[in-house]
Amino acid sequence: MSGSDRRPDRISDGPDTLHAEFDWNAVSPSVAVVQTVAIAAEQEAIELSPLIETLDPDALDQLFVHSAEPDSAVSLSFQLGEYAVTVTGTGDVYVRTGSVHL
Repeated sequence: MSGSDRRPDRISDGPDTLHAEFDWNAVSPSVAVVQTVAIAAEQEAIELSPLIETLDPDALDQLFVHSAEPDSAVSLSFQLGEYAVTVTGTGDVYVRTGSVHL
């Protein structure tokens, strides 16, 4: 997890935001989302509602397959239970309590 802000285009971390950084070549975005939400919820990943009830994990992974570059502008925000999740092409996963404001 990281609280640093090395890239100016990143979503700012806040007291109600959990931020994790991943290498999309090592961890799939769908797994990263489940792991990060589980940490935010203070639960085991197996205790969470399945990601597929919100979105297609394979589609999420495919979206970021070719965007794992330092300057990638690809991002996706969605609601997962009570958590607002943002995934970026640069390997960031942000999990916030509350609704997504698009």
